[in-house]
Amino acid sequence: MFRKIACISIAAAVGLFAAEAPTKLDKTVITATGFESPLKDEVKNVYIITSEEIESRGYKDVEEILEKAPGVNFINSGLGKTIDLRGQGKKANTSVKVLLNGMALNMLDSSHLFVPVNFLAIEDIEQIEIIPGGGAVLYGNGTSGGVVNIITKQKPRDFYANVSTKLASYSYKDLNLGLGGMANENLFLKGNFKAFDEKGYRDGDKQRGFYTSLGINYQISDNQTLAINPSYYKNKIDTTGPITKTQLEKNRKQAGAPEEQTTHKKIDISAEYAIALSDKFKLNFMPYYQEISMRAANSDFTDKKLGANLKSRYDYGNGEFIAGYDYLQNKGIRERNIKMGPVLNTYTLIDLKKQTHSFYVFEKHDFTDAFSLTGGYRFEKAMYDINRYSKTTNPPMPPEIVTIVENKNMNNHAFEISPSFKYSDTGNVYFKFERGYISPTPTQLTDKVKVAGVPEYKINNLKPEIFYTYEFGLRDLILGQYFSATAFITTTKDEIIQENLGKHAEAWKFYNIDETRRSGFELYSEQNLFDSLKLSQTFSYIDAKIKKGKKAGKRVPYVSKSKFVFGINYEPIKNFNILTDLKYYSSQFDSYYKTIDAKTVVDFGLKYKLKNGFSVAGGVKNLFNEKYNDSEDKTNNKYVPAAERNYYVEFKYAY
Repeated sequence: MFRKIACISIAAAVGLFAAEAPTKLDKTVITATGFESPLKDEVKNVYIITSEEIESRGYKDVEEILEKAPGVNFINSGLGKTIDLRGQGKKANTSVKVLLNGMALNMLDSSHLFVPVNFLAIEDIEQIEIIPGGGAVLYGNGTSGGVVNIITKQKPRDFYANVSTKLASYSYKDLNLGLGGMANENLFLKGNFKAFDEKGYRDGDKQRGFYTSLGINYQISDNQTLAINPSYYKNKIDTTGPITKTQLEKNRKQAGAPEEQTTHKKIDISAEYAIALSDKFKLNFMPYYQEISMRAANSDFTDKKLGANLKSRYDYGNGEFIAGYDYLQNKGIRERNIKMGPVLNTYTLIDLKKQTHSFYVFEKHDFTDAFSLTGGYRFEKAMYDINRYSKTTNPPMPPEIVTIVENKNMNNHAFEISPSFKYSDTGNVYFKFERGYISPTPTQLTDKVKVAGVPEYKINNLKPEIFYTYEFGLRDLILGQYFSATAFITTTKDEIIQENLGKHAEAWKFYNIDETRRSGFELYSEQNLFDSLKLSQTFSYIDAKIKKGKKAGKRVPYVSKSKFVFGINYEPIKNFNILTDLKYYSSQFDSYYKTIDAKTVVDFGLKYKLKNGFSVAGGVKNLFNEKYNDSEDKTNNKYVPAAERNYYVEFKYAY
């Protein structure tokens, strides 16, 4: 079905009269170079989701927004969903870098397989920028899948105020308040607050929480600005465990075994000082602090980041030269207490630290009006401080695990070269070669082995994973409508795997033995027709295979080969919109190479905007009631079902 719709939409784009309208090429992006520039001037293909595209579609979180983006999938580790780009599978948490206003959300303890992308209010999002595949020179470690940068509303603008509330299935309700404007000719202030509550699709599931952010942007002088942006997020989640196949067929909504209530918190604050030393030379300095914590009855985990980015851009007429320095001190602490009745049996402390110093240079040189060459280099020095400790207090349990406290240093390099050719005012083709790296996390540098029957932690000699990406891309306006295409091959060598030793993972070791190749292509197009009809299509294909190691010849688990999304925004009368999205994901394999079935999900919505600033929107998600699972393990008979058909209505006032 999705192929037929794709053909119809493309035929419509070619055969119908295309009204002149702003396109993606007119949008401004930050992530490609770290500085604002029009998409039409960028070499690589960057995908942009604007706040206008987010509004009134009933989205509750970032995950739902990104389901429309080319090549984006999600990996569910049990703690939450992690963004996957270009077929990283369960390694997505260490090979796709997710940024919030330039601060990485990826956590140091990689055993969680989780990146908290939903710890903010979508109403506070200005734009989401996606660079599939690469970004190692500008963003360093862990970008083989790509970079996703979520940018919140920070720019000075005229006074605005908005109030909205959303009601949805499963007793979901929220309230959002946003306010901002110029306090005087030099000072912009803004604030956002959101509270939410829901019971959840399954019996026993519920979630409640809130988010708040502030923003200060002060124009110090004609050439200097200072911006300060703090935010805070907190939620409490009650979940139940997976259910069996028999239970799933009998009642998808039934609760599994009760699990611990979890509290999530995120606090961050950044300050950005920008100065234009001349018309050609700009300098930015951004110090920041971020803390993410997950608390449950028997375990606590905290991830802390203290960092600073210094970058400069010099425009010398025939090109631009960018240089920067990044500093990051990342600390992860995990504590666990296990009780059997009134007896506290085990206390575990993991204190992980990784400090990095990185220097990079990046240049784009225009040899002619049509031909340019972009290239860059990055050097990173990583210093590890690993402290692991485990002690049992109940005699029947195994003896104390030997403490390990050790330091380790590692150097990493990345470089990129990208020639590009502008064959028309709007058309551009490019080729990119990139070498990047994924440095081991402190968790991966530690093996747990048994010495004379006693568990003991030991530092191993893991090397960084190295990836090589070859990419060819094209971007143009065809009949005035935006189109982009990208083909790629990425080979990752010395890929890190974990081998559990014993039935219940009493011990484990990490190895550099795998080699993986991922190849495929991504297509994106959109059409503005007759001033009233907007169509969009994304299609991605990924062939992700393990080339070397114990599973050589097999596909990478949890990777769908193809994804297709078709979107319609039709305005039959002024201020009344009909919104439809069709999303198709092909089948994939789980860790045991059992098939997870393909799925097709259709969302439908309506929006009406009144003249006095009020608007109302409503719709149906999963219109045709597709039954699929957020996660499934056929080998161990464990299933977590996804929501069936559900509804939403949203009321909003904007001034």
